[in-house]
Amino acid sequence: MILLRCDTWYAACYPKGVTASQTISRVDWAVRAEAPAAVIYSFVPAGGAEGARSESRRTVRQLLEAIGVYLADAGDDRTVLLADFSGSQTQSSSSIICKDLSDADPAEATEAIRVSQAVFLVTTTDPASVQDACAHAAWLRYVLGSLQRDDACGLLLVPTPGGIPEVEAEHRIGLPMCGVLRTTEHTAQLARWIAQD
Repeated sequence: MILLRCDTWYAACYPKGVTASQTISRVDWAVRAEAPAAVIYSFVPAGGAEGARSESRRTVRQLLEAIGVYLADAGDDRTVLLADFSGSQTQSSSSIICKDLSDADPAEATEAIRVSQAVFLVTTTDPASVQDACAHAAWLRYVLGSLQRDDACGLLLVPTPGGIPEVEAEHRIGLPMCGVLRTTEHTAQLARWIAQD
């Protein structure tokens, strides 16, 4: 597994809470304004075909589940803040929200990215998915550039048989590679990295 932990990415990935998996949906902004502060990570699954995009989404969900497992095993009692901020529970300000932006419209995705500590583009390495990831990466660079946060985005690769080599995929997509997720242990390692104090 490749896992880069430079100072910028460590700062971007230094969490203070528990992660909840969710797919972004329309948000009641009035309710959101009352929500406590939280660290937010956004994930953008890419894929040239529906099956490949589904694989990227599955990888995101496995990563988020692995973060929860890691924290539970560590006896971590930090709370989960749901992305829709529904309910009247008192929430800790040290929560982490993880958002799957697959189904978000451009305005919703832009808002999620604006408030995210870091954004991860997740893709398999088959040629069609890498091409799709290039388009997503261009859009992410545009959005983050407009926010003057160019260094807040990284790439997570899921190798596929006969796929483009990781280094070449990173070069084509144009985002710094943060991890190559070949096995469930690699996913667990990345989860620990994100979840560690």
